Amino acid sequence: MTIRPLKRRGFTLVELLVVIAIIVALASLLFVAMAKVNQAAQSAKTLSRLREIGVASGGYMADNNMFYPPCWNNTEGANRSYAQLLDEYLHGRTPYRELDSKFIGPNARLPVKVNEYSHPITFSMNFAVCPDVTQYGDVARNSIHATQVERASDIILMADGCQNPGNLNQANASAYRIYSAVGDTGPVGQYDQQIPVGPDEDSSRGDGWFRYPGGKCHALMCDGSSRAFPKGTITKGNLWIDKVR
Repeated sequence: MTIRPLKRRGFTLVELLVVIAIIVALASLLFVAMAKVNQAAQSAKTLSRLREIGVASGGYMADNNMFYPPCWNNTEGANRSYAQLLDEYLHGRTPYRELDSKFIGPNARLPVKVNEYSHPITFSMNFAVCPDVTQYGDVARNSIHATQVERASDIILMADGCQNPGNLNQANASAYRIYSAVGDTGPVGQYDQQIPVGPDEDSSRGDGWFRYPGGKCHALMCDGSSRAFPKGTITKGNLWIDKVR
């Protein structure tokens, strides 16, 4: 009796294609899952950094009769942004122009550049709470006092800003266009009205608007807490203060 060796049957082309398709599908799911994990980590890091800036803002306010820091102050010819005003409370020294500045958000899309005149920032201030006091001349009279912001847990102090390649990839010190679109106060009945999202892009067109990296705008509230606003959910009530200056 002759024993014939068994023939080994290989994979057919169809079977190989099915296996490859399964591997690609699993790899895609893994990639999406990892991207979401990384995005969540960046979001948490950004919110933590904003809370640190909130502590620095509280220190500034304690030393300045409870006035919020202005987004910009050039009344003494110093060209000082809010970051320069808060540096000594956050970094322990001033001026601070290094690239590890905590005023650069972890979710910044473009690498921020610095020079001797710049102060690296990617967070924009709410102009209604932190105006450019240069426009008004008198810092004390035109800054916003804590008593003027009655809904401190609902009102944004600063948030992710669109970066401008024409300005060293930094964000505008304040959200000018949002301020001009909705004013600094208004009827309670309009608090729930959504504000425009804006360009939501890093370009000169987006300069002065809030940004939504990963579909969320990370914000520091006036009470020192931090929140992530899904795109399209920031309302007039999140920007309007309660008493006009």
